[in-house]
Amino acid sequence: MPLADAHRPTSTRERYRLMTDAASRPFAAGAVAVPLVLPVLGYLSSDVRIMFTVHLFLGAFWFGTAVLGAVVLGPVMGGLSEEANVEFAEGFVPKMNLLMEPVSVGAIGSGIGLASMMGLWASPTVSLWAALAIAIALLVLGFGPLHKFTAGMFDEIAADETDHERLASLNKKYGMLSLVELVLMIAIVATMSGLRWGF
Repeated sequence: MPLADAHRPTSTRERYRLMTDAASRPFAAGAVAVPLVLPVLGYLSSDVRIMFTVHLFLGAFWFGTAVLGAVVLGPVMGGLSEEANVEFAEGFVPKMNLLMEPVSVGAIGSGIGLASMMGLWASPTVSLWAALAIAIALLVLGFGPLHKFTAGMFDEIAADETDHERLASLNKKYGMLSLVELVLMIAIVATMSGLRWGF
């Protein structure tokens, strides 16, 4: 369903219904199911190599998307005209909302599962605790303010009369917080190196 036929959602449930329709139901189903099912299958396989591959795939996807959002898409959207910004956001925001939260949960869940399969929780190192703390911070950031800003952006582009000033403000805040997310991701990659070398 094109967002031109939508309206400002009045509840979270309605917002997700409209986002699902805008992104397409097959995309929405895959965006939620794949990142959440892969870690479960990896863990049930009892094969560290499979779980490592799942974690690497989801982590790389999350990290790459964060880099793209913070360094490329945010500045590009900020420089577009009001009409172009709305047109771009109509295709981008619903898909990102539906995809990235499951990816973040899947990446962190697979990391915790991988550490368990490798026996790292039996004698956790400083790097392991640091990775867990940063992962929690990333989840709080993603499901807290980043979610709030992207939900607000969706509400504006779905509204009959888009508040372009609010949309631009939310986009700017989202871009700034994406940089914070990127810094945290770089930090968690550093902890992965620490784990590799036994710190």
